[in-house]
Amino acid sequence: MLANLFWITLVAGGSAAVVLWVFAAQLAFGLAGARKGGAGAYIAAVFWPFGARTGADVPAETATRLNKMLVAFFLALLVAISSMAVYSNLTFVLPAPTQ
Repeated sequence: MLANLFWITLVAGGSAAVVLWVFAAQLAFGLAGARKGGAGAYIAAVFWPFGARTGADVPAETATRLNKMLVAFFLALLVAISSMAVYSNLTFVLPAPTQ
């Protein structure tokens, strides 16, 4: 039963990380469109959307929002990875002794 709880936490943490990435990419696409950025800006928005907060023309509100998304993204990854470690420890089966 406890292993199932950590499995659910693993899925929830992974899902939260994906959702935060999508929201950050959407915000970064909006910034790239407002800046009239080229293809490089859109590619950067897909691969690392949190980097859009470092531009000189980014409003403070948007930069703060991306900073909070970055912290939440790493927190979600931390929850997912730690849940994976606990789940693997709870479901570990010792090998049968052979003679």
